Amino acid sequence: MILVHLPKTWPDVVAGKQTPEDVTLQYWAQITDEALETYGDGLLGIYQHQVVSAFDVTGWKRDADGRVIFDGVPSKEFGHLIGTPNPGKHWVRGQSRPVQYLDTEVLRGGSVTVETTAEGRRAVVDGFVLTVNESGSATLVVPTGRQVTVLAASS
Repeated sequence: MILVHLPKTWPDVVAGKQTPEDVTLQYWAQITDEALETYGDGLLGIYQHQVVSAFDVTGWKRDADGRVIFDGVPSKEFGHLIGTPNPGKHWVRGQSRPVQYLDTEVLRGGSVTVETTAEGRRAVVDGFVLTVNESGSATLVVPTGRQVTVLAASS
């Protein structure tokens, strides 16, 4: 999965000046062919630390400057991530690289990597985002339409 940062272009989508396809699928620099082969099955657009668009990649080409233009369709598998926190690393002010790579299997389930973030230790499983802070308190972000059952552990 390729994550693209949309801090300047997503407001144009909100204003109706561009489409999610325009700003998510087009003109990404410094993506190698190897990265496309490894991570190019899908794209998530990220704005203000949230997923705002999700596409399954059906192909790609390069423009004259070598930037990647993706062909894609709205993702049925990962559309539920729209509105959830960025499953990758948070972009920070001044960071110039607007592209990140994430093993798609982390989003599908199974064994997941626990990442240390400013908010605490975080893991993503099937769109559920669990963060545990320093004091041991947990925050769970649940995909729209999904349910959570909480059970107290026995001592």
